[in-house]
Amino acid sequence: MKLILGFTKKTLMRKFLFLLSSFSLATIALTSQSFAALTQGEEQMMIFGMFSALCEMHDENNLPDSIAKKYTDQYSYNAITKFLSKSEMELIKSTVLELYPSCPFPKQ
Repeated sequence: MKLILGFTKKTLMRKFLFLLSSFSLATIALTSQSFAALTQGEEQMMIFGMFSALCEMHDENNLPDSIAKKYTDQYSYNAITKFLSKSEMELIKSTVLELYPSCPFPKQ
């Protein structure tokens, strides 16, 4: 029994660390100067990936509502002010919400 609990704990921790690492890499990439060299389609895919990682962690109860809301607010604000139009952001938002309906996106 102890072995099974240990294995389960290791598996869950690996999954959480994988999601956290992808979430962290997306955050670093968004603030990096190399992000400026991306095409419009690549920018959209990167932002979609950031929201997907965030909403996945929230959906699996690895990220509380309050923190997920703060990140979605900030990511949405930065995406609209720096990279995407409001219609492009709405398309990404609707796609992510189809996958993760409980994701706490801001009301815009």
